[in-house]
Amino acid sequence: MNKAVKNILSYSISFLPDKFYSHVTFVLRHKRLPNHNKTGYFNDMMVHKKLTDKNIELKRLVDKYHVRSHIEKEIGSDHLIPLVGVYKDPEEVNFEELPSAFVLKMTFGAQNNLICTDKSTLNWEKQKTIINKWLKYDAYKRTREWQYDGLEKQFVIEEYISDAQGKTNDYKFWCFHGEPKIVQVNVDRLSEVKRNMYYAENFEFIDDLYFANPHSEEPIDMPENYQEMLNIARKLSTGHEFLRVDLYNIDGKIYFGELTLYPDNCNIKMKPLKYEKIFGDMLSIKS
Repeated sequence: MNKAVKNILSYSISFLPDKFYSHVTFVLRHKRLPNHNKTGYFNDMMVHKKLTDKNIELKRLVDKYHVRSHIEKEIGSDHLIPLVGVYKDPEEVNFEELPSAFVLKMTFGAQNNLICTDKSTLNWEKQKTIINKWLKYDAYKRTREWQYDGLEKQFVIEEYISDAQGKTNDYKFWCFHGEPKIVQVNVDRLSEVKRNMYYAENFEFIDDLYFANPHSEEPIDMPENYQEMLNIARKLSTGHEFLRVDLYNIDGKIYFGELTLYPDNCNIKMKPLKYEKIFGDMLSIKS
């Protein structure tokens, strides 16, 4: 099903209550109903958690502006990507004063971002129209992830970061009960994203596990300060049954990316299916 059809379908069922909406979108993705038992497949367990966990603290963790104060308190401001500004309206942005490369992100959802590596090629007037459309996006209605409901509609602009080779590898630590178990490394984010999966403890490649995207053809070496990345992931995920901690490692300097509560809105396809059970066995939920 292509993106346009999915969007039309999502809007057409938006009147449904959270549970029924989540079940319909789950069936469309997984071709089965979610099992609300507290053990079993990872995505099923996360749907149950999504519909029942109403911890108010979650709102601050997913707001891409307000989470910065949390990160500064927990691991220090030196791990924050330099902030250009936070805005409610694209008319507030002085385009001439923006750095030559930057990243623009909505603060209230997981979609609608702009990676600009050369602002001289960007049509800012056209982009402002797109940003205004993004600001109308209702992340809660489209995902039924409670933590997005009522978040302030604004966006941040951060400096663009990349290593000496021009790469920005994204290390996504899947943390279960405060312990990173799996690390997902995304590469080639400016073209076709590749995803490699590793056991977090020793960075052992899981060669038969796929998350929709293909593996990188080039091997990915474990960063020299990988243990520091693990420690940061542990610290940020402490107290959570599940939390994905996204970090960047730019020539040895570790930057915070974002925190994710429900990867792909509980619709991430793991191939082969056995890994859904393996991931589920790592998780214990109380709610």
